Amino acid sequence: MRLLLSLSLGAASLMALPLHAQEPLCAGEPAEWLAEADLSAADAPLQVEGRTDAATRPWFAFRTEAETTSLRLEPEAVGAGDPSLVLATPDGEVLAENDDAAGTLNSRIETSVGPGTYCLRLVPVGEPVMTARVQAGRADQPALLAEPADTSIVACGPEIGGTPLAEGPLDAALPAGKVEHQAGAGVEYLRFSLAAPTSVTLRAVSEGLDPHVKLYDGAGALVAENDDADGLNSRLDFLTPLEAGDYCLGVAPLSPGEGSITVSAEALDRAGFLRTAWRKGEMPPPEGEWPVQVLDLAKVRDTVVLHDGAAQWLGFALERPSVLVVDAYGQAVGVDSKLALFGAAGQLVAENDDADGGTDAQLLVRLEPGQYRLAVMDVNRLDQPGAPIRPIGLVFERYERVE
Repeated sequence: MRLLLSLSLGAASLMALPLHAQEPLCAGEPAEWLAEADLSAADAPLQVEGRTDAATRPWFAFRTEAETTSLRLEPEAVGAGDPSLVLATPDGEVLAENDDAAGTLNSRIETSVGPGTYCLRLVPVGEPVMTARVQAGRADQPALLAEPADTSIVACGPEIGGTPLAEGPLDAALPAGKVEHQAGAGVEYLRFSLAAPTSVTLRAVSEGLDPHVKLYDGAGALVAENDDADGLNSRLDFLTPLEAGDYCLGVAPLSPGEGSITVSAEALDRAGFLRTAWRKGEMPPPEGEWPVQVLDLAKVRDTVVLHDGAAQWLGFALERPSVLVVDAYGQAVGVDSKLALFGAAGQLVAENDDADGGTDAQLLVRLEPGQYRLAVMDVNRLDQPGAPIRPIGLVFERYERVE
């Protein structure tokens, strides 16, 4: 978040530090001068390298003599690190602070101040040991941090270039299997054509980025767009076939970062679509179509499921009206559990993610007699082969009315 603050402070409104030739103090602690120079008259930004550890959050002082100075204050990590920055008066009054600006873990404060002495504090976020360059400059001087790249997707009309997603019509390539393209961390446009109406699924998947996709027709009109259909990944499903013609798929991360995006196209079939829905816990599978662990809640109060990325399904029956409490535990091993309970007809009865301010899930629901299916999910877990299996503990409490 960038914090913009406009100050008009005179020298009399600040506690004056000793002259710059002396050792400065910030909030009662020793500080280091960024430079023995007036920032409002300096030819270049003032810069120093600072280091933090478990006990050290260094202060740096600078001064300006102009009636108003527009500042740009920035720390940049040297190697790994997440630096935040605090701007304060010498007596410790916080004027502005920032963490994570310009599309990175680095920080930036932009503000205007009057004449006086000011203090900057370098504060690590997360890992306490960090080295960072700290720069105080005017708005008219070169910035330390590069501006983030523009990752917005524009209408992909005929004038926009693009990379072919497939050789020849896409529908001719799909019978051989999934068609894939490896995209970078910027904006890319992938073009394809369909010789005949085709049901297709388009995906954009990344481990480190948050992909966003927009599909345009040959004239540049938006057909569909998606973000976060599969966790942070994107997916467009066209069960109703796309018409024959030319198309352009815009792909980009929502914010700049490092990594790549795998774009794929595959034929959409009803059975495959249903299997995906069962795997994601979006709808209950019919009996015999997907593994379901059947529980007798009269005998079983708790169990553990081993989560491999796909929703784990449990089934149970109730013979009497009941109040059911289900707790899913896994926060200690990094699980962000989610529960979805479905009735016999496939209707969603209740769902929950992140109960009581944590990442564990809980259901508390009044149920009529009948058959039920419970999907147990880990929203932090990538659904991909070979990823580590994580356990989720389940506890069931059932209450029946006493006649």
